[in-house]
Amino acid sequence: MKDLRTKLDKLRADASDLALMSGQAADAETRALFGRLADELAIEALELEQVVNRRSGCSGSFDTEKIVKLKAGPGRD
Repeated sequence: MKDLRTKLDKLRADASDLALMSGQAADAETRALFGRLADELAIEALELEQVVNRRSGCSGSFDTEKIVKLKAGPGRD
């Protein structure tokens, strides 16, 4: 279980890093790419957290302070 929690934390950190890189990218194509990657990792982190919660018997509550926010829309801004 601890191994899954470690992987969850890494996924969140990577998603956060990619979201930051998306905001700092010089061109729109790179911003969009990093944004999509950040969103994918954030979704994977949420799914992994559901697995961890089920295995540990938690009621499915999420640590909302650690959730990486997804960007909406085609411009993703």
